[in-house]
Amino acid sequence: MKALALVLCLPLLGALPASAADQEETFTTPEDGADYINGHKLSKLMERSDPKAATNIGWLYARGQGGVKQDYEEAMKWWRFAASRGYTPAMNNLGLMHANGHGVAQSHEEALKWWMRAAERGDAWAMNAVGDLYENGQGTPQDYELALTWYREAAREGDVLGMWNVGHLYERGLGTTADLTEAMDWFRRSAESGYAPAMLSLGRLLAEGKAGSRDEVEAHALLSLAAQRFTEEDAADAEANRELLERLTPRLSAEQRKAAQERLGVLSQQYRKPEKLKEGASST
Repeated sequence: MKALALVLCLPLLGALPASAADQEETFTTPEDGADYINGHKLSKLMERSDPKAATNIGWLYARGQGGVKQDYEEAMKWWRFAASRGYTPAMNNLGLMHANGHGVAQSHEEALKWWMRAAERGDAWAMNAVGDLYENGQGTPQDYELALTWYREAAREGDVLGMWNVGHLYERGLGTTADLTEAMDWFRRSAESGYAPAMLSLGRLLAEGKAGSRDEVEAHALLSLAAQRFTEEDAADAEANRELLERLTPRLSAEQRKAAQERLGVLSQQYRKPEKLKEGASST
């Protein structure tokens, strides 16, 4: 699986992937003026036991912002409250804390419990996280078929990472028979939805001709578009993309390069631009 970005989930926010236990510690930033980070409005919302408000208070403690010192244990108290109200971003955050050993002993078993609760409530971010644990055998016996099942569930929710993960397992033949045509189909769906790592995966297969036909012009256009769309979380993929482009470009004739540039213009209009990450890749 592509490593899930370690994002503390916030409502009103517009990601992911190493194993879930090995994630880089990054945090999203609330939108300016959002009600759920305004101190005066937060207190009023908490009078109504609002789970979104509680989740954001937990985020402030986890990040050490808003005039409070960083305190993971206090953050977890607020997230447990929000989770008890059925709020999946809080469940995702609790899973992340257990997976990374923040404020609590590291435990993939506990992370799986929290992410499974969120996944069963339809949270696509959590579905990917559960699939990741099954794929890597963390907190549970390794089971590629179950990993594929959960990735498919995320993909059905329209999640771009879920689509990429399904394609990844088809390419590797994990939990299913290897099928490069099927892998390319899933990579394309993810790429069309704006996921730059999927553009890299699709471009790589086209450049290598592994799925039955080589198309270096299309590959070059995809890799060029990916180079424009990578986010800060995609540093490793961005570097791999750059290296592949450097190897591919000299192989193209001047005519092919022109065709690739024209195709890039078409794809840049057709493929969605990446959206701002919303509460752990799951909107409410």
